[in-house]
Amino acid sequence: MKFANIYALIVMLVIGLAFSVYAAKDDCENIDGDGAKPIKEVGKEGDAAQNDYDEVVEEDDRNGVTYLALIGGSQPKPNKCGLIPKNPEAEWTGWGGPLDVDNATIGEGVGTRNHIVIGGIYFERGIGAHAIGTFVYDLSGDKYLKFEGYVGMSDEKDPAECGHGGSSDFIFSIDGKQVFKSETLQGTDGGKNVDALKVEFDIPSGAKELEIVMGDGGDGIGCDHSAIGDAKLLNGQALAVEPANKLPTIWGHLKDSY
Repeated sequence: MKFANIYALIVMLVIGLAFSVYAAKDDCENIDGDGAKPIKEVGKEGDAAQNDYDEVVEEDDRNGVTYLALIGGSQPKPNKCGLIPKNPEAEWTGWGGPLDVDNATIGEGVGTRNHIVIGGIYFERGIGAHAIGTFVYDLSGDKYLKFEGYVGMSDEKDPAECGHGGSSDFIFSIDGKQVFKSETLQGTDGGKNVDALKVEFDIPSGAKELEIVMGDGGDGIGCDHSAIGDAKLLNGQALAVEPANKLPTIWGHLKDSY
């Protein structure tokens, strides 16, 4: 009986590990190298510099985290990279397509993608596109309870290009009902970087799909290199464990001087 109990425990542990994997960046289709405009870690990110950062949001390695992806994932059930949209790829980006990698910005088109930096923060995981982009994610593959992410404009365009580094608004809807809409966010405002905006909302039981629209901010799509950093779905397993690294909620305010 003693050996039977030990065997049963081992079986339970193996089953538990099999169903407790998390979405890992290494399993995605990532950019090869540093991108067309390499990011640079600095002591204090500057308003006049593109792609410099002084904060990092690392990959969330809690079990029960599913990252939103574009290329390397699968649907309706996510794989180790994450969950990809179910709508046609032509709808994902207003310019610079087809999208060909995960966890990257739109860059200047195929072969020029960059790592995601928004408002001086480097996000190891995320979605980058060009307004206007629409993404529809099938939620039937798991019992998702919450969405979390940071929206804003890629630092690859601000502030030198288009005057303010592009502008976009972000709309999130579940089963056709809007659950979050941002104000129009620019890359810079008055010469100052605009922070990434924290987005989080609950996902009701039985929800079928999540739609994300990266709008043009009402002024056309020029320079609108939109991005969502650390875009992820959480189930009950993830919510039972505190994340290892957690930024404070940022409501799109301008960065204060250090």
